[in-house]
Amino acid sequence: MLVLYTKTRKQMMQLEPGEDQLQKYKPLLREQLKISTAMGDPNARGQQNESLAWFWSVEVDLGGPEHSWNEDFYRVHWLRAKSLRDRWKEEMMLVQLEMDWTCNFFLWKATQWGDRMRESEEK
Repeated sequence: MLVLYTKTRKQMMQLEPGEDQLQKYKPLLREQLKISTAMGDPNARGQQNESLAWFWSVEVDLGGPEHSWNEDFYRVHWLRAKSLRDRWKEEMMLVQLEMDWTCNFFLWKATQWGDRMRESEEK
C-alpha cells in the first residue's frame, strides 16, 4: 500500500496540484501504517497519546451524499473511546469506595483494640 500510494502521489505532484489537494493527500510514512493495539487492547499501556493517522480523516464520497466511507470507523472508534472512559470512571468510583471501606474497617479495628486495651487495664 505504501509503495502504491507513494508512486501515485509522486505522479500527482508532477501535475502541480493545488494547495487543497496537497493538504488532503499528504506524504504517507511507514510508521503511520503500523497496527494500533488500542483497538485490540484498549487498556494496554501507552495508549493515552495514540492518535489516528491523517488518512482516516480524508473524506471520500464512495457511498453517496448521505454516507461517508469512514463514518462507521469513526463511530466504532468513538464508542470504544467512550467505553474506555466509562470504565475508568467506574474504576475511579470503585477505588474511592474501597478506600472508604478500608478506612472504616481500620477505624472499627482501632475501636475494637481500644476497647480491649481498656478492658485489660481494668483487670
